[in-house]
Amino acid sequence: GSRCISAGIPEEECASEDEVDRELRALVTGNGSDRAANFAPVWQESSMPKEEIGFSGDGLAKGGKHGGSHGDDSFDHKSKISDYYRGMLNLNPADSLLLRNYGRFLHEVEKDTERAEEYYGRAILVSPGDGEVLSLYAKLIWERHRDKSRARSYFDRAMTASPDDCMVLGSYAHFMWETEEDDGDNEEDELDDIFGISAPLVPVF
Repeated sequence: GSRCISAGIPEEECASEDEVDRELRALVTGNGSDRAANFAPVWQESSMPKEEIGFSGDGLAKGGKHGGSHGDDSFDHKSKISDYYRGMLNLNPADSLLLRNYGRFLHEVEKDTERAEEYYGRAILVSPGDGEVLSLYAKLIWERHRDKSRARSYFDRAMTASPDDCMVLGSYAHFMWETEEDDGDNEEDELDDIFGISAPLVPVF
């Protein structure tokens, strides 16, 4: 049979299993698209895409209710992607992009912050000038350890490495807003200096 890999594609336009494998490889490596960067938030919102993904040729189709379990499907999809990451990292253990993307998968999809921290750290050792992985690592340090000074040091490095990267800027701004209660006006002044913005003095309705 064949498998529909995108909820936005009509069910009759299904891909072969080989095409599914190619899609997963592209997702894992990030080659040729930004799907790897956008994959994790999709899984964060729901254990399955908003539209059900079905199968043709086996009594199932998009939106079908017959047989199987959505939870099982979700687990199978994540397990398959995780297997690809591990297999490719066995072949390319020093590939910074794979290390970064697998770290993000563990962090945002699997919610395995301990292993995510390990892979982010390995990616930084291989590519210390990668502003995106520095920012991801800083975010994880703050979320997991609430270590403000250490997180801030990695955000500073990320900003130096990638001063025009929207993801880095957004993550840094979010971190500073979260910690502004600790620093009060000093934090607001710093946000203004870095981003050219300041917090509203009164709530906006």
